[in-house]
Order: sequence, then C-alpha cells, then structure tokens
Amino acid sequence: MSHDHDRLDALFEEFRQTKTQDLPRARRLFDEFRSGLERHIVWEEDILFPAFEARTGMHEAGPTVVMRMEHRQIRELLAEIAQALEAGRTDTDTLEQDLLQVLGVHNSKEEGILYPWIDRELSDDERQALSTQLRV
Repeated sequence: MSHDHDRLDALFEEFRQTKTQDLPRARRLFDEFRSGLERHIVWEEDILFPAFEARTGMHEAGPTVVMRMEHRQIRELLAEIAQALEAGRTDTDTLEQDLLQVLGVHNSKEEGILYPWIDRELSDDERQALSTQLRV
C-alpha cells in the first residue's frame, strides 16, 4: 500500500507540473490519479479498516474513524479540482495544497500506524488473504 502512495504521489506531481502547459494531458493524469486514489480508499475502507477494527475492537473511535473522515475530505477536494479542470480552469493551486496537506497527515497515519499494525499483528495467512482481496 505504501508503494501505491508513491505511485499516486508521482501522478499528482506530474499533473501539477503539466496543468498550465498541456491541459488535456493534465486532465488525463488527474483522472488517473483520482481513480487510483479512489480505488486505494475503497481498499482501505472495505478491506484493511475492517480487519483492524475487528481485531482491535476500535469501531467508534480510533485511527480508522479519523481516516474515514479524511477520506471524505479527500473526495471533496478531488471533486472540486475535477470540476475546475472540466471547466478549463487551472487555478487549483489552493485546492491542491489543501489536498496535499490532508494526504500528508493521512498517509502518515496509514504508514505509521495501520500498515505496521497489519504487518505486526496479523498472521502470514491473514496478510496473504488481505493481499489477495486487494488484487481483485
């Protein structure tokens, strides 16, 4: 999952560098970034978070509750940027900075709490089962 963060970060950076010179290409890059990030969010919310919550009992409070809230913020920002790009506007720097800020904090939680917990607390078979679900 951390490798997916890196891949998505690279796509977003390429979009940011391209948007004022080649809007059609920038739109394609952003669409690829957005769809990849949406898929990543679904993986977390449908596969990883439930595994964490089932094992820890943290359903109403804890890191996954906060991360779901951040996912909502991320989706709202993605929609606002997409709407601007569809209108032919590239004045999305503030939205991009807001998105980067939320993603930075969010990814730190995942890479500092959730992913290490999965590696440490789940058996090899459980991790393999999660990995198989992520590939579907």
